[in-house]
Amino acid sequence: MPVDPARLNAVGDFVLTDTRELRALANPVRLTLFDLVRHEGPITSTELARSTDLDRASVEGHLRELESLGLIDGEHTERSEARWTAGVRGVYFEIPEDPEGQRAARELSNVILTKYAALPVAWVSEEEPQLELEWARAAGFFSARVDLTVHELRGIQEGLERLLEPFTTRTIDDIPADAAAVRIMAYFMPEARPRPTSLETD
Repeated sequence: MPVDPARLNAVGDFVLTDTRELRALANPVRLTLFDLVRHEGPITSTELARSTDLDRASVEGHLRELESLGLIDGEHTERSEARWTAGVRGVYFEIPEDPEGQRAARELSNVILTKYAALPVAWVSEEEPQLELEWARAAGFFSARVDLTVHELRGIQEGLERLLEPFTTRTIDDIPADAAAVRIMAYFMPEARPRPTSLETD
């Protein structure tokens, strides 16, 4: 079934609000299939099975679960294999107040962070050697360790989202001819123990 427009935010991300939705995507295999459908769809179960080294029956089980949540849509016909698409750019969620929802959201957050942590290593070996000089110069890494409050940290995240919104929402016709796909990643990792505000003495 088509994506409910009321479930999308300003940039086209599907807003996860239910514990079942959070838990469904916290499955690493399901998250991988969701990403493949988003980026490569329309795509069949057979093609997805080939890309993930999974059997087709297992893939279809995961796809049906994602479809039941409204995250993807399968075009089913009698004469050919279903082709899967996603009408969302990604997902967005907040950690809810209830304990069960908190566990599911934090598990999903950790699965996402772990999954994408490997991308820079793959980029260095597969993409960087093929870049033209101008693109190699434009690529880079930024790391800072600063003292922030919770509200300041959230403000930085929201500011980055606003900065990128004109680029994430433009149509294919608006993309310049000399543009290339660029993955921009940001990790926000608060330390569990805040810094002391004064020197401790014996």
